[in-house]
Amino acid sequence: MNFDLYASGMLSHAGPIFCVFLAAFLQSITGFGLVMVAAPLLMFFYEPKLTIIIMFCLAGCGNCAQLLLLWKEVNWQRIAELLCGALIGIPLGVSVFRQLPGDGLKVAVSVAILFTLVNMEFKRKRFEETQKNTIITGILAGIMAMTTGMAGPPLVLYFAYTTMPQNVFRATCIGYFFFSNLSSLVALWITGIPIGDAVGEFVYLLPGLAFGIALGHWAFRFMPQQLIRRIIIILLYVTCFYNICKALQIVV
Repeated sequence: MNFDLYASGMLSHAGPIFCVFLAAFLQSITGFGLVMVAAPLLMFFYEPKLTIIIMFCLAGCGNCAQLLLLWKEVNWQRIAELLCGALIGIPLGVSVFRQLPGDGLKVAVSVAILFTLVNMEFKRKRFEETQKNTIITGILAGIMAMTTGMAGPPLVLYFAYTTMPQNVFRATCIGYFFFSNLSSLVALWITGIPIGDAVGEFVYLLPGLAFGIALGHWAFRFMPQQLIRRIIIILLYVTCFYNICKALQIVV
């Protein structure tokens, strides 16, 4: 690709690049948030279906880069348990998706997560980190991935309220999302859905992804664990309220 043409294209993509930079920075310090933050913002610039495929490309690339840096801190046993649950949850999610309207599902799932968040905050409870609970979380993540496009909230809600160290929490979330997004890209390829336009846009958004990951990885060492946890909880609240408002057509 001609460099001058690429630089010109980057200038015309300044808005989307900044959105990706912000989302990548947040994911790099918290372990999640790339899709939840970037997808709604990128929909101001791209149509929804194209945005989803772009996000799969960005998330897969970003998770791969971060996993290379953090693989020693990943709890691989928990990822295996989550993936076992997801294998059950994905077919269930497809079945539910076919039977119920998508907007209703978004509201139901978001309200359930909000209720759990408020309950956990006020009662100061924590989840017990067990194989059973992790598999159940994987099932819920698989269902939510197929019904709302966001597998993150159940996973993050569970780990945020366990005693898992913040560095392991971040690395494990990133590891799970890598395999989840890789599976999604393979599924798109197998089903013959065209991804050429999305890949073309993805190339221009890569600098935002790279700088966001690099800055977040550098900043993580200076951020208190309690502050990171509060950022995670705020992101969950914002995501839930956005999904509810979007489903009820309060936002456009």
